[in-house]
Amino acid sequence: MAANAWPGFVDILSAVVIMFVFFVLIMSAVLYFYTLTYKAKVEGKPDVEVVAALPSLGAATIEELEAENSALKKQIETAQTQASQGGGIDSIEVPSDTQSAAQAFGAQASEQQVTTSTENRSMVLFHDPGAITVDDQSEEQIARFINELSEKYGAENLEVTLTSPKTANAATQSRAKRLAVARMLNVRNSLLSSPLDREKIQLNVVESEAIEDSSNWTRLQINIRQ
Repeated sequence: MAANAWPGFVDILSAVVIMFVFFVLIMSAVLYFYTLTYKAKVEGKPDVEVVAALPSLGAATIEELEAENSALKKQIETAQTQASQGGGIDSIEVPSDTQSAAQAFGAQASEQQVTTSTENRSMVLFHDPGAITVDDQSEEQIARFINELSEKYGAENLEVTLTSPKTANAATQSRAKRLAVARMLNVRNSLLSSPLDREKIQLNVVESEAIEDSSNWTRLQINIRQ
């Protein structure tokens, strides 16, 4: 009677399949942990480079960057404080600086018209629609106006109120307020080099009001403290 080879074949085939499954399991585990290690290394590499680059900057450069950052924060806080002192504008989003405001709106394209009233101690600057900037000629007129009053009454006795209306043709009320505040901040910036006390500069946004048939204006009113 011939021997039956089938049981031996089944045993060998079973052993090969079990070894193959075991090999795939081992390779899968190795690749999984290798992927985790490589991913962690790649994600952590930029942080290592940044930390390694800091000493090469030098202590002086790092201090300069920290001082500049502190100065910018103070400028933002000052702008927000000045804006909150005006009537009804404490919730207005104030541009952090002139550059960001100029990007949000526009620059003066035509020659800026300025009217001065010595009797009322006031100046009115007219802007192009959507413009917020103050041109060089207007800044010179403002400087002369402030210097004359400072010599006459004393800079310590001068209080400034800047007023700008919400334009009626603005897309939204929020944009109208932001436009008014941006104009006043630019006028205020032209006063920073003057002998005036910054804490005595007030901002005030009013409803749409026309001067010489225009609602695109900023009024600088000087009050004498008694």
